[in-house]
Amino acid sequence: MSEKEQRLLDPGLLPETLWDAASETLRLPPAIARAYRTLIERHGLQELAEAGGEKDSPVGGANRQETDKHFAQRFSTSVARAQLAVIDPKREVSRASNAFIQTLSGNHLCVTDAPCGAGAAAFAFLTTIAELRACDVVPRQPLNVHLIGAEISDKARDYAAEILAELRPLLEAQAIFIEAEFFPWDIIKRLSNTDLIYQMNCASVGNPKCLVVVANISGFLEKKEKRKAAQPQIEELFRYASRKDSLAIWIEPQMNKAIASGGIFSGIMRWIKESWHQYVRVNTDGDNPNPVLLSDCQFQSPLNPAKTHPVRLAVMRLDLVRSA
Repeated sequence: MSEKEQRLLDPGLLPETLWDAASETLRLPPAIARAYRTLIERHGLQELAEAGGEKDSPVGGANRQETDKHFAQRFSTSVARAQLAVIDPKREVSRASNAFIQTLSGNHLCVTDAPCGAGAAAFAFLTTIAELRACDVVPRQPLNVHLIGAEISDKARDYAAEILAELRPLLEAQAIFIEAEFFPWDIIKRLSNTDLIYQMNCASVGNPKCLVVVANISGFLEKKEKRKAAQPQIEELFRYASRKDSLAIWIEPQMNKAIASGGIFSGIMRWIKESWHQYVRVNTDGDNPNPVLLSDCQFQSPLNPAKTHPVRLAVMRLDLVRSA
């Protein structure tokens, strides 16, 4: 059976609230688009949001100025990139989409989003599923999520908590119930990582399924030359998360620092081959044997619906299963 035939979410069923098939334009889930606009206005970030250009690539950081710029100018793009991985309207990243649809279908789930920033990736997944439920595309079964957001920026964690407060009533209307904790996390520091893993272990009690989300970190790791220092913490995170029904989705912009030879994804492949193979398996199900799947499209601006912006996705699915 081909990868296209194995799809759990038929792109032909996607509602217009998420995908304009005629123009091949992504629309952010209405709930998260509203929440983003609310926070931009609440914190007086309109001018900063409008100042960002297509070639700007703020990577975020620990201080308020870096956080505000990244949130104002890149939050919506990060949401669109994660949403693209879930709905896969062009049938290019099916095994990532299948993983999300299956994992977020219902029951109890522990989600670790590290680094979470203002929560773009995790909230994109959840609001996309909520919109699919609202439009009767997927079943509305109770989904109880323990969300752990790990992030170095205090202000980004504050934004994430504010956005969740805006989203919670809409998520609960679709039987998606969130218990969230946002923790300080420095990917370079071992003790900070140990604290995160402790929280993950506590949250995993009663939550048999585990999803680890790593999104949009290549800019920080490559620009700051932090990849080597971060590797032991990433390894530890995956090792402790590995068990039955556990997986990781790694999402990056489709840029050389992520997908080129020597980029972060080739680094992951090397780490798995050298030392992670006992608890991390690269999922290559389907017709496309490439471990990194690519997709791109335009998405409608949540601040100005008359404008569209490009979103380019590179995604890798990693099954956190123990082989020995």
